[in-house]
Amino acid sequence: MRNMHAKAAGALAAVMTSALLMQAARAATFDPSMIIDDAEIRRADAMDYAAIKGFLDRKGGLANVIDVDPKDGLLKNGAQLIFDTAQRYKVNPRYILALIQKESSAVETAKPTSQQLDWATGYALCDGCSRTSPLAQRYRGFGRQVDAGGGWIDWYFQNASQLPLRQAGMTITIDGTPLAPASTATAALYSYTPHMHGNRLLWSIWNRWFGDGTGGLRFPDGSLVRNAKTGAVGLVQNGKFRAILNPSVLASRFNASAVIDLDPFEFDALKESLPGRPVRFADLSLVRTETGATYLLVGASKRLIATAEVFAKIGFNPEEVEDVKAADIEDYEDAKPITFEDSFPLGELLRDARTGGVYYAESGVKHPLWDRALLAVNFPGRPIVPASAAALSKLKDGAPVLLADGALVKAPGDPAVYVISGGKKRPIPSEDVFLMFGYKWPNVVTASRRMLALHPDGEPLSFEVLPAAEATP
Repeated sequence: MRNMHAKAAGALAAVMTSALLMQAARAATFDPSMIIDDAEIRRADAMDYAAIKGFLDRKGGLANVIDVDPKDGLLKNGAQLIFDTAQRYKVNPRYILALIQKESSAVETAKPTSQQLDWATGYALCDGCSRTSPLAQRYRGFGRQVDAGGGWIDWYFQNASQLPLRQAGMTITIDGTPLAPASTATAALYSYTPHMHGNRLLWSIWNRWFGDGTGGLRFPDGSLVRNAKTGAVGLVQNGKFRAILNPSVLASRFNASAVIDLDPFEFDALKESLPGRPVRFADLSLVRTETGATYLLVGASKRLIATAEVFAKIGFNPEEVEDVKAADIEDYEDAKPITFEDSFPLGELLRDARTGGVYYAESGVKHPLWDRALLAVNFPGRPIVPASAAALSKLKDGAPVLLADGALVKAPGDPAVYVISGGKKRPIPSEDVFLMFGYKWPNVVTASRRMLALHPDGEPLSFEVLPAAEATP
């Protein structure tokens, strides 16, 4: 009997361990068919009043908001309104907190505005609905919004099986993508917010606050991201977020048309979780370090100008040289120094006057462009200079130009889309994944199969999240 009990205990432990591992795996990866399970969204005891109050105090100023609870007419602070709503409707207070942040960002605001409070959970504000409509005005105000947002979940659970509502197991179409919610809670979320992006944002907030990650997507290197509210722009490079603080840097070094717009929450989560040094310098900047070495910054590379005589011969303007610390440019890769023998030290696009072929010429080497897609992706707006066959013959032959990191590409007649990262082409496995990363279909360029073959295959893009940036409360 003792052995049987031991075996049973071991088997139970193995099952529990497996279940915990599966739960952790789900928490770390966005699954559009299972955003929150039914048991979790019904955990009204997940946080007591003190926990909610402490959480709000750490995050912002919502705990200090006072409003009327529409159910009993009593004045209560923000924490009490959330706690009482959770108990009243048997809804997880974590869900109410995440809903408020998703809809109004009021949780992480030091002094929420009246507009944030009036429409805290977005209740009665459907797409295209007016805030001045009688229905919207009926639910205006922080207390009413909290009650309605939390109460709606309970109403959905009570009525989903009797009314023609979205239900678990039913195939629905969200943003053009069919999916079958695996829980009533997930079906309810898609009814409340019928968009993939909004529900991933809710999951992101939940996972950052109460899960095991920030909830922000791990964007591939070369991704250019923008705060949709403030216009701030950053670059994901070598696994770091690097803010682009100067418009001239953005214009001279990057293809701004391919920028990915992020919700302010997602942008800040990316910025805070993977902090890196800002991208300070425009393309073709001249900088001088504390050692006296002068460099020309070309793309992501730095080229030492060999001597003062070379500097003078090329015709650089001494007034354009910026004094910097060597640490300021350590992110730039060392490239071939600029010497007297160099032709086209600044890099130039040349078109063969006889064949029409285009090359990128730099430092005496000509690199062929195997596809016109490279002009839009790598060299937007750069002029092309005609060159004779004789002039081109004086340049050494170099490797073909590769597509820049961050480019979205596909082959002719093939629906498969790739993102270039680290010189590799990473397949985007579905439209769902494509849209989840904020990519836009007009930014996908078509390149020849020969061009794509220059890039080795990389890992498929997936809903991998960033590492945790703060302890779970």
